Amino acid sequence: MQSTRPDERLGAAASFVRQGAVFADIGTDHAHLPIFLLKSGRILRAVAADVNRGPLDRARDNAASEGVSEKIDFRLADGLSGMEALGLTDIAICGMGGELIASIIDRAPFVREGDVRLILQPMTRASVLRAYLAREGFRIEEEKIICAASRVYVCLCAHYDGKPYSLSRAEEECGQSLLLRTPTALERRYVGERLSAARKKLAGRQSGGIRDEETETLEALVSQYERYLEIKS
Repeated sequence: MQSTRPDERLGAAASFVRQGAVFADIGTDHAHLPIFLLKSGRILRAVAADVNRGPLDRARDNAASEGVSEKIDFRLADGLSGMEALGLTDIAICGMGGELIASIIDRAPFVREGDVRLILQPMTRASVLRAYLAREGFRIEEEKIICAASRVYVCLCAHYDGKPYSLSRAEEECGQSLLLRTPTALERRYVGERLSAARKKLAGRQSGGIRDEETETLEALVSQYERYLEIKS
């Protein structure tokens, strides 16, 4: 194992983990995140879970080489299955699509009990994940935009408060907090990518002569992103 320090993507997730947490890393792969958190003294103990045996074996080997095996519970598991009684306080689900992350949360009712913090890093379809969290009453506490391997990602943390709320299309795609502040260069890139995608979809519908509610929504979205990037520059 070359380094226990996570890259920018997992580093953002690590920054959301609370001091003294009982931590779970779902889809742990090499277990870089729980190993780093244990060695830095941030967490008390960890669960490293993966649906595939190969990544879990690599996680075990890495933990052994770093001397933290006794503080990690390695589990071959589908999402959070079977973890109801482990006393988890902070749960990371990183490196998956937004729809899959939402499905994992939905199949684990215990995350709606107590003070459980969810730390989520969708690789795709972040808008689907944000919409799910809002609809199901999970309050998004904070979001960070990060760049790793030349790609821009979002990492967010959320908790359940049982109060569903609605998001606009732009808020689903970019997050509420980002649209309320002056963006950094990286955040401008993130919104710019959403703008480019919206323009492409809109152009396709316009060239096909499609005039419906979705076309109007895309027109409004493009206009909102353009104003945001101009006004906040």
